[in-house]
Amino acid sequence: MITKSYHCASISQLKQILATANTANFKPSLGIVFSSVDLDLEQVRMSFATQDIALVGCTTAGEIINNSLYEKSLALLLFDINPAFFKIKLTEYETPNITSAAEEIGGFVKGCFAKPGMLLMSGGLAIDAQRLVQGINSSISLPIPIYGGLAGDDLQMVRTFAFTHEGITENGAASLVLDTNRVELTGLAISGWKPIGGVNVITKAEGNQVYEINGEPAYDVFVRYFGLTEAETKHDQLIGIQTNYPFQILREGGKSILRSPLLIHKDTKSISLTASVKEGDQFRFSTSPGFEVIEQTIEGFKALKTAAPEADALVVFSCKGRHGAFGPMLNKEIQGIYDYWEKPLIGFLSYGEVANLSAEKIEFHNETCAAVILKEK
Repeated sequence: MITKSYHCASISQLKQILATANTANFKPSLGIVFSSVDLDLEQVRMSFATQDIALVGCTTAGEIINNSLYEKSLALLLFDINPAFFKIKLTEYETPNITSAAEEIGGFVKGCFAKPGMLLMSGGLAIDAQRLVQGINSSISLPIPIYGGLAGDDLQMVRTFAFTHEGITENGAASLVLDTNRVELTGLAISGWKPIGGVNVITKAEGNQVYEINGEPAYDVFVRYFGLTEAETKHDQLIGIQTNYPFQILREGGKSILRSPLLIHKDTKSISLTASVKEGDQFRFSTSPGFEVIEQTIEGFKALKTAAPEADALVVFSCKGRHGAFGPMLNKEIQGIYDYWEKPLIGFLSYGEVANLSAEKIEFHNETCAAVILKEK
């Protein structure tokens, strides 16, 4: 398969690229798009439909093209690939009950190919992505690679969207399912956040709202642990704080996932996280690492290079919180990933990431960078 990556600053530029992309040596059948909400999504969708190119994508909080990070633009990855190697589905879901949507997606994925792999882009600010991912995973009933991200809206925190060539949804998911007997899909997720202190237990929780930690009100424990001032907790929304102090939820085999605190509720002494947790979950608090984590993350992706030395294309899902923590230094991380393969790469800054923690377990992550390698066999 042949792939090409593009940066588009406008709809007219996108239309021009699509109108001239089909040549004797390159006949695109699929496009992945990560777009700012500033661009007209219906025009994006129609541009692909007009050219008879399948489309899957979502809105962003920043766009990644090859070795650079952009804002308020569009990242495009075109594939000259046999249409029999992939399938696309747009699924609406209802919040907070997303079980039926997860089962629908899982059933679709399972029915596509004998050995499917999946890229998942989810819209909707209220979605419990952990429940969505777990529901999909259990519905498929066999271990498959799943990677993806929650759509963004340039940190407006108002509306996010997923889309395909057939439609656009504010409350749904766009799925790209690949036949991994034909296209290898290999990925790795790295956060770099460092745990601090001892192990804590979530002793009372409902969905993403944590009421008690170690039998004490969650708000009291959190504020005391980090010595937060009244000014820092004046507003319910923890702007900036969620970037610095994610919960590191412990998983089997010494692995962990991150959950960022999003809201505090002084009336109930509780904390809302960016996705659900369970009573009995053990965790350690963590703190934003120094800029040296950029070098460590780049070094960590050597493991992916070893697992997938050759690539036709790369897709990267990187948390917007990493951008808040590292600022312009995040460009160095993007450059480092690109340099390993030097192949067409697109990605976006997300409100959360989906990645395999192991072959059998798919998790929703925060403050994480996930890179996915696509290579036709």
